[in-house]
Amino acid sequence: MNNRRDFLQKSSILALGSLGVLSIPNLLFGNKNRVDIWNAPAIISLIVAVAIKQGMAKDLINLNYKEWRNPDQLRAGFASDSFLLSSSPVNVGLNLANQGLDIKMLNILTNGLNYIFSKDKNLSSLKDLEGKKLIMAFKNDLPDIVFRSLCIKNNINLDKINITYVQTPPEAMMMFLKKDFDNILISEPMGSAMGLAAKKNGVDIKRALDIQKIWADTFKQAPIIPQAGLIVNGSFYQKNIEFFNTFHQDLKDALIWINSSPDLAAQFGSKYLLVPQPAIKEAIAYANLRVDRCKDISDNLDRFFSIIYDINPKLIGGKMPSKEIYL
Repeated sequence: MNNRRDFLQKSSILALGSLGVLSIPNLLFGNKNRVDIWNAPAIISLIVAVAIKQGMAKDLINLNYKEWRNPDQLRAGFASDSFLLSSSPVNVGLNLANQGLDIKMLNILTNGLNYIFSKDKNLSSLKDLEGKKLIMAFKNDLPDIVFRSLCIKNNINLDKINITYVQTPPEAMMMFLKKDFDNILISEPMGSAMGLAAKKNGVDIKRALDIQKIWADTFKQAPIIPQAGLIVNGSFYQKNIEFFNTFHQDLKDALIWINSSPDLAAQFGSKYLLVPQPAIKEAIAYANLRVDRCKDISDNLDRFFSIIYDINPKLIGGKMPSKEIYL
């Protein structure tokens, strides 16, 4: 379609020409018939922001970019019906559906964002974490679930790892850099931002462990971590299927542009993600970004959830998903 070609051809002009407006995301669109798309403080939100600004779905529904602070706010938003559409760790969407809420899983936007950074130059495996301090955000949410699953499967003694949990990734980053923590489990783009901050402040750290690679080596029957994507109120989806079909294509086009123009994408994204532009560019390379409809990768999702279920069913709400949850 010519319109799709125009999307990609105009991207660089739009990204640069509108940066002044983007510094106030909530003023991008008017309030009439507005739908808020809630986003995670993570690199996947770059795909959504680009799609909102440069795509065609906004001509069908007036879209507004917003950001939630933590998974508890995300859960409360859907439970109170104040959220209709949001990015989400996959376990949160499934948990809400298993609690009886009308929640569907629309897509996956990353196959894993998690890395362990270390002040120990010799750290090269999960086993090396025993006897050391580790800090991370969001206890019992997906990065923690993935980490614990890997440790259990690889016979790592979790009791020998001194784990500290905090409320947000920025808090974890600052404590890691300023205090005596040996290691941090952190997601992108905060990991790349932390690397820049460490270098600036003379703190010697390294990106020591790629959690995605360890997962693939450990769980060969389910080698991908479908970490996060968009979840949606089921009734809202059914009433707006044309919009969602268009928006899915907008997201795919947005990812093509991000991968082909990482400098411009980083400049664009720095107005949303509140981390430095160089960190966003680096994070793109480590973020395993993609746009997959959940119904098209349902077998992969089921295999991933089955691993979590076998470790602790409560982590996904007590039961495996039905196929109806995948859109």
